[in-house]
Formats: sequence, C-alpha cells, structure tokens
Amino acid sequence: MTIRSTFFLLIFFLMALTADALADDATASNADIDPCVSDSSDLGDSAAWAVRAITQYADGQHQAAVTTVDACFDIWAPEAGQSQKAMFEAGGKCPRTGRVSKKTKAKIQENYLMNDVSMALWAKARSLHELGDIELAKEAYGQCVYMACGRAWDPKGWFWSPAEDCAKFARKLLKAS
Repeated sequence: MTIRSTFFLLIFFLMALTADALADDATASNADIDPCVSDSSDLGDSAAWAVRAITQYADGQHQAAVTTVDACFDIWAPEAGQSQKAMFEAGGKCPRTGRVSKKTKAKIQENYLMNDVSMALWAKARSLHELGDIELAKEAYGQCVYMACGRAWDPKGWFWSPAEDCAKFARKLLKAS
C-alpha cells in the first residue's frame, strides 16, 4: 500500500467516524437512507437491509428494526419464500449449522436472499418481542420459522439458524399464553 492510498484510507476512516459522531442516533443518521438500497459497495441491497435491521435490534432500536424490515419485506420475501417452498417440495435438506468447509460456506452463501430474509425476520421478531407486542411477535416468529433453511454467519466462524432461534422463542411465548 502506498503512502497516498494509506492517506486516502485514513481520510475515509476519519470521515466515517465524524459522520457517526455528528449523528444524534442511528435512526436520525439513516433518515435519508432508503433501507431497501445498499449504501455500501461491499453489500447487496437485501444484505444491507438485513444488516441494518440486525444492527438496530442490537442497538436497542427495536421500533426502527421493525420499520426497516417492513419497509423492504415485500421486495425480497416473496422470492425467498418461493425458494424455501421449492426446497421443501423437492425434499432438499437445509444446510448445516456450525463450522463448515469453504465449499459448503460458498453453497450456503448462494442462498443469500433466503439468508437475508430469515435474518431480517429474526430481527423483527426479536424486536417485537422486546417491545412487548406479543401477538405480532408470534406472527413474525412464525414467518421466521418458515424460512428454515436460511443461515446467518457468525463472525466467530460458524453458521447458525435464525429459524431455530425463532422457534425457541415462539415456543416460550406459546407456553406462556
């Protein structure tokens, strides 16, 4: 890396930090951003949408996470749902969870839309649950569970199933009611 590219990278990093510092909160800083369009060259639109919802959930911005998921759900959910349905009808097996080979990881990532929709639904369901909107949480958990073959990558090096996690919380809600 040359000094010039290092300098530009540093400037970009400082600009990003400054932008974050000036924003009142993530919702305000994203107010002008279409949640259905990626503002990153590294992420596609559906991935950016899911990541935004997950980040909002993790930051305790539960209503913002629900709003983000709802804003774009009709764009990607039908195709993801059809992919899931086709897998069910074909008798296909869902990908493994846990640590996988590079080949398996690449195959899982080919189902990016199913993965993105399942993660977004997980963020919505968990957010509704945190907000105390139990009936809507049950519906969102049900949608999440349907996306049984969606997988989420944990930066620690393994895949997990949003649907399995949603099923666990849905069972708890059903037992409580």
